[in-house]
Amino acid sequence: MTNHRSRLAGVLFALLVGFLGFATAAQAAPLASTVPAGPSASASPASVLQNSCGDLSGFSHNALSSLPAEATTTYNLIQSGGPFPYPKNDGVVFTNREGILPSCASSYYHEYTVPTPGASNRGTRRIITGQGGEYFYTGDHYATFSVIDVNGGGGGTAACGDLSKLAKVGYSTLSAAAQKVVDTVKGGASTGTTYENREGVLPACAAGYYQLFPVGTNDRVITGKAGELVYTPDHYSTFKAIDLNS
Repeated sequence: MTNHRSRLAGVLFALLVGFLGFATAAQAAPLASTVPAGPSASASPASVLQNSCGDLSGFSHNALSSLPAEATTTYNLIQSGGPFPYPKNDGVVFTNREGILPSCASSYYHEYTVPTPGASNRGTRRIITGQGGEYFYTGDHYATFSVIDVNGGGGGTAACGDLSKLAKVGYSTLSAAAQKVVDTVKGGASTGTTYENREGVLPACAAGYYQLFPVGTNDRVITGKAGELVYTPDHYSTFKAIDLNS
């Protein structure tokens, strides 16, 4: 009888221990689910840190003259303070919402439209300026940016009016037809068509600065508002500053 009771007590004790063990495991299970598993935690994308303000490492660089001609026009308007084609949008704060440009204080960046010929709206091209003197170009509406080297590249980035980078051609060596055009336009009385400097060889100046005058089939005379005289004998392949004294 005593042996039977002892066995019964043992069975009851075993059941009690099993029940308590199950309850403890059930309570621990929700806690375990709050701990992220190793592989799945690493699958979430890590955020990309921005460069510190003023740090341009990692960006591609482009000479201003290598960008669309309208970028040079916009750059010159920025230098002169306008007027801009979209006064309600040009010069406004660029918030760097995309997080691609270096991380700087609010109001550090400002944006300006680079017009797209034939577009019915502002298009996707912009120049972004930084208070530290940075210039960025985006041709795809802030998806990518490159640093503009405003002092790099070819003759198109010389200061407006500076023809020192061009070879010279003497007035006396020009054809009679070219000399006649020069005589007509050098005083600024005659008006030609606007030369947009798309080749980027002449110094970068504001839109409408240069005037174009045809001579023959391929040669042209180009004038600047400061009195510059330029000759291209081969339909804009080469340009030479006209020396009136030789």
